[in-house]
Amino acid sequence: MVLVCVAALVRGRWEEKVLGAAYLAACMASLAVEKRPWTGPQGAVIAIDAVVLGVSVAVVLGSEKLWPILAAAFQVLTVGAHLAFIAAEGRLGAAGYLTVLALWSYGTIACIAWGAGSQGPPPIGLNFHKLKKGFGSADSAMASIGSMTHEPVARRCDESSLL
Repeated sequence: MVLVCVAALVRGRWEEKVLGAAYLAACMASLAVEKRPWTGPQGAVIAIDAVVLGVSVAVVLGSEKLWPILAAAFQVLTVGAHLAFIAAEGRLGAAGYLTVLALWSYGTIACIAWGAGSQGPPPIGLNFHKLKKGFGSADSAMASIGSMTHEPVARRCDESSLL
């Protein structure tokens, strides 16, 4: 999670930076305010997730990209899980509650990773223009195939050509 958020801060445009910073800050704040052992929803954690939902919706309204919509949807599901657990009045187990929260947070992180991975230049040392130079067009490939001579296999694979 930290790696994805840092990548969003380093490689991303404004959407990635805002959501990466918000999610990283929310995770650190949640760790600071949560009470152990988890037995149910905690007001401070719900408030933090609601703030992240608000930031996500603001990013969606200002962005033209798809991934922030999905990240906001996962954040809606996270806040909805908190509210559903409260509405269940203790009939749901803490393990199921935490599993659902983890599942939706993985979805949000995957969306931020998608955004961070789709921005910025390719990694250092990877030059797509050099890769393209090695491949000609389909016409040049067909021309090289057509110019091949029909020699017997023994002549093409003699010992001198293998050295």
